[in-house]
Amino acid sequence: MLLPVTKERREPRTRGYRKKERTRRQLIEAGLRVLAEKGQGLTVSDVVAEAEVSNGTFYNYFTDREELLEALAAQSVLALAAAAAKEPVEDPARRFALATARVLLHARADETWARVMLRLTSLRSRTDVDMSRYMREDLAEGFAQGRFDTGPDDAALDQVAGLVLMTIRRMVDGKARRDAPQQAVQRALRALGLDAAEAAELAAEAVAAQS
Repeated sequence: MLLPVTKERREPRTRGYRKKERTRRQLIEAGLRVLAEKGQGLTVSDVVAEAEVSNGTFYNYFTDREELLEALAAQSVLALAAAAAKEPVEDPARRFALATARVLLHARADETWARVMLRLTSLRSRTDVDMSRYMREDLAEGFAQGRFDTGPDDAALDQVAGLVLMTIRRMVDGKARRDAPQQAVQRALRALGLDAAEAAELAAEAVAAQS
């Protein structure tokens, strides 16, 4: 259990600490830009050049390229997905719709982020980051409550995650219709067992809630 932070226990952040935070954030932001452009071709040299820092500075924060990739994954994908999955909604189908719509609309609004997500998904086996982790709890709960016809088995996760990623790919390539996020959410809900009318209603509601 986490103890509450009291006024007496809270320690002020020093100037040095704030500087370290800024430098780490600078490296991660540079890494995101390089990864979006070069994908698996990303090198430490590329990142330090983009961040305008020395190699030594990089190794003060990351042991190697792989550790940086894990940090990028956590920063660019899992943080957003985890926040989306915590929507304060009891119905797992509605929560799943809201979480998926948030990811898709964020990808449409931020092309760099979308490209990074696609790149990191291709690097999943190297970073040991499960890009579909945020879906598992909602699928498990939805199945337990009888809202979905399937639980979080690999086939269901691959189907839903694949639909989301292909929609992002089409948006990045400029080949997606304006209503692509809503259509993707609707089709995902249908694949999980909701009837057409309810899937369409939840998808429209989820997209409207993010606008």
